[in-house]
Amino acid sequence: MDTTQIIILAAGMGKRMGGDLPKALTPLGHQSMLEHVVDTIESLGMKHSPICVVGYKAELVQDVLGDRVRYATQNEQKGTGHAASCAMPFIDSLVERVLILYADQPYVSAETIHNLIHTKQNSENSMTIATALIEDENLFRNQFFNFGRILRDTHGHIKSIVEAKDATDDEKQIREVNPAYFCCDIPWAIECLKLLKNNNSQGEYYLTDLVNMAFQESHYIDSIQINEREALGANTPEQLEVLASYLDT
Repeated sequence: MDTTQIIILAAGMGKRMGGDLPKALTPLGHQSMLEHVVDTIESLGMKHSPICVVGYKAELVQDVLGDRVRYATQNEQKGTGHAASCAMPFIDSLVERVLILYADQPYVSAETIHNLIHTKQNSENSMTIATALIEDENLFRNQFFNFGRILRDTHGHIKSIVEAKDATDDEKQIREVNPAYFCCDIPWAIECLKLLKNNNSQGEYYLTDLVNMAFQESHYIDSIQINEREALGANTPEQLEVLASYLDT
């Protein structure tokens, strides 16, 4: 745990949320989504304080969190891969691995953070990810249908992750999805982030492309499974209402 750096991506504007706050500061219960994530990280007593990647109205995030985190700035919204790259210069040279979390996925648990780090620490593979098996039909259709699907081989190993927009009708019925919680070796992550391309419809650098890079290098990808609640995120007021319904569960 002492050789892991956590990065929280919190630079987004949250246009679809309405209002004028950074999406990370969207209220959930008595505090913001971002504060839920930071509280959970602090409960682990990690050596390195998290690096929070800020952008839109960064000063508001800094006013809320103060010195609970260190800050890296994403001056332009170029995607999650670019956001993670902005944090890399702030990582201590003694750190061996990086764990990436998101301000708009506030229910990630201390147990999941610990398990991701522990699994990666005990593996020679470059990456460990979390997956979630979505059993609730309403959640699957309304919250997770646009998530990437986990494809496994006959031995249960992850063989690929197919994005929803690229999935066949059969693949879209797969209930195991990718919440994009990644724990990676630092040298590998730094090199792969440099290789990311933005030749997609959004013109952005996607962090999820690291998974495909691992596959191309013929690496196994280790995984842990998390519950539906921990995988939930909010991009719209409707999705936020769903998160609020899980607040005390």
